[in-house]
Amino acid sequence: MEEQQRRERLTGMGRPGLVTFAALMMFALGGFHILLAISEFARSTWVLSRLDVELLIPILIVLGIFDLIIGVIAVSAGVSILRGGSFGLIMGFVFAALSAIRWLFYIPVSPVLAVVILALDALVMYGLAEHSDYFPGG
Repeated sequence: MEEQQRRERLTGMGRPGLVTFAALMMFALGGFHILLAISEFARSTWVLSRLDVELLIPILIVLGIFDLIIGVIAVSAGVSILRGGSFGLIMGFVFAALSAIRWLFYIPVSPVLAVVILALDALVMYGLAEHSDYFPGG
């Protein structure tokens, strides 16, 4: 209760809107990464439709595991951010950085989708950095 009052005093009205936006984007992007991982495990991903990317076929399982880890990090960090935990702040930055690095590899395959997800990752990092005082120890 005391921690919540401290946050409300610092922010003026509870959880800032950008923090809520960052958490919701982490849910959406995390879910997208989990669905992409399932698609890569089934080897039915849209990456296979490009002939010049056939070298990626043997490592789809590795990409699937990586996407699954990123997705689970994102969903758990989103829950922690909504609760105001510092775990969410740290894992939010980790998620956004890993996701941005991962989508840089997909720019040749799907440039529009990659740029949109990179922009959303940047907005997540901005929202968390702008209101880091909302989190304990931040």
